Amino acid sequence: MPDFLEGCVGCLNRLGGVPDKLVLDNDSSIVEPRRPRTAARLHDEVAALLGHLRLLPVVLDPGKPESKGQVERTIGYFETSFLPLRSFASPDDLQAQFDSWTNEIAFARHHRRVGGKVADALNVERSFLHALPDPAPHTDRHLEVRVSKDCFIRVADVDYSVPPQLVGRRVAVRMSSRELVVHLDGNEIACHRRSYVPSDVVLDPVHARALRLSREARQRLRTGDVALEVPDLSRYDALAGVTP
Repeated sequence: MPDFLEGCVGCLNRLGGVPDKLVLDNDSSIVEPRRPRTAARLHDEVAALLGHLRLLPVVLDPGKPESKGQVERTIGYFETSFLPLRSFASPDDLQAQFDSWTNEIAFARHHRRVGGKVADALNVERSFLHALPDPAPHTDRHLEVRVSKDCFIRVADVDYSVPPQLVGRRVAVRMSSRELVVHLDGNEIACHRRSYVPSDVVLDPVHARALRLSREARQRLRTGDVALEVPDLSRYDALAGVTP
């Protein structure tokens, strides 16, 4: 759902404004599970975003793909004309390639249904759009998790490292499509690039070194291999005013 919220705002930014309505499918990231013949209910976060944008949602009935045939054809065009033979280093790389392909190829083609170039038809449509709110709606995901004994937190099936002294503590997490930031008592304690690889382990070298030093110190304490300074007892005599 947070990915949908961020993607929705990003699409409207590229569109250049907000339309009156938004046609939605019954995707689980948008609509709560429902029984047959019952009205659709949006997730609270989705409803809040659309309300902030003054955008009326139109949720299609299940099993009626013909209601959004134009959308399905556009997705098919994207999958067959843009995706083949491409590779992407990151979500930002995918977005950059897609923006370039859209402006140079997709928008430049003649669309039979609109009777002209896509770019020309889009310019006409943009005159009917409402302005986006400024500042843009906040769409990052916020949650609270507990640090494991291995000094990691698990978010969306990925483990991210944190400083070792936080084992067992609960920390606040803010996650976007690009990064994951960890806070404790209002202070940022870790920042990672977000991973989409299931069961991935994202390790900060600073956290790894601190964890190694912490484990070595615990091992020395267990074995008694700890160098301690010999106390100077004469300092107590000096404090008591006793002359040796």
